[in-house]
Amino acid sequence: MVSRPTTDVSVVVLDSIDAMVAQLFSRLEGVTEEEYLWEPVPGMWSVRRRDDGSCSVDGAAVRDVDPPPVTTIAWRMWHLSVDCFDDYTRRVLGDGRDVEPNATWHLNVDAAVSALSESWGHYRAAISGRDQWWDELGSDWGPWAHHSMADMALHCGNELVHHGAEIALLRDLYRWQDNV
Repeated sequence: MVSRPTTDVSVVVLDSIDAMVAQLFSRLEGVTEEEYLWEPVPGMWSVRRRDDGSCSVDGAAVRDVDPPPVTTIAWRMWHLSVDCFDDYTRRVLGDGRDVEPNATWHLNVDAAVSALSESWGHYRAAISGRDQWWDELGSDWGPWAHHSMADMALHCGNELVHHGAEIALLRDLYRWQDNV
C-alpha cells in the first residue's frame, strides 16, 4: 500500500477502481441462477438460450436505445465484461479495429462471475503502471480520441459504479419480491 497523500496517478486510479470492483464482486456473492436471469418486467434484455443450444445477448450490437431497456443481472455482467473491460483492454493495447461486441455470454452464473473476473484482470493489467495518464487516447477510440487515458479510466469507474448499483438493486428487489 502506498502511503497517502500520493501524487502517483496510477495508484490513485487503480486503488479507486479496485475498490469499485471489490464492491461489485461482494454484491455478486451467492447470486443464484434464477436471480441472475430474473426478469421482473416485460421486455427486459437478457442472455437467452437459442434453439441450437448456444446463448445470445439481447441487443448486443444496439446502442443508444431510447428509452433504454431494463436489463437482467446477466446482461449487466456481460456489458461490464465485454462492452467495457474487453473492449477497453483491446483498445489500450493498440487494437483499434471497430469490433462488434461478442454477442454470446454465460447462462451459468459461476461461469459469468469467472469471466467477469478474468476480463477485469486483463483490463487492470493493461492500465497498470501507466505513465501517460494525460495523453490523448488516439484514433482507436473514435469520438473519444481527444480524451485522456485518465478520462477512460474514470469512465470505466462510472460503468462499474452504476451497473454495480443496478445489480445490487436487482438483488435486493429479488430477495424482497414476495414481501411486497
